[in-house]
Amino acid sequence: MPVIRHPNELYTVIVTVDAEPDIMSDLEAHAKAGLTLFRDFPGFVAGALHRSVDGGRLVQYVQWETELHHLECVNDPRWDSFPSTQRFMAIVDSGRAQMDVRAYHVLAAVDGPPAAEHTRG
Repeated sequence: MPVIRHPNELYTVIVTVDAEPDIMSDLEAHAKAGLTLFRDFPGFVAGALHRSVDGGRLVQYVQWETELHHLECVNDPRWDSFPSTQRFMAIVDSGRAQMDVRAYHVLAAVDGPPAAEHTRG
């Protein structure tokens, strides 16, 4: 699981994808598969995928040991051979989805109450 703390020396990448809910299942399938495949790349630390409640946005949070590890992964030619990558990029290239990929620094983090306080009665 991703760990968010400050200071954090990890290279954090957040990818957002906005699209109409009716095409989100293809985008989501690729993002889920990518998270699983990231484990095979050196320097991968953790990742998580979220879908907005309205179904129109995916947010992928990925942590790497360094920027170089992230770049080696995203530039790996194997991605081009995956059918889900081809479908994903076709949707983005057609303008039916907008993707934003950015690296972030953690500026602050706060832990919540102990887990027992999160249970609903």
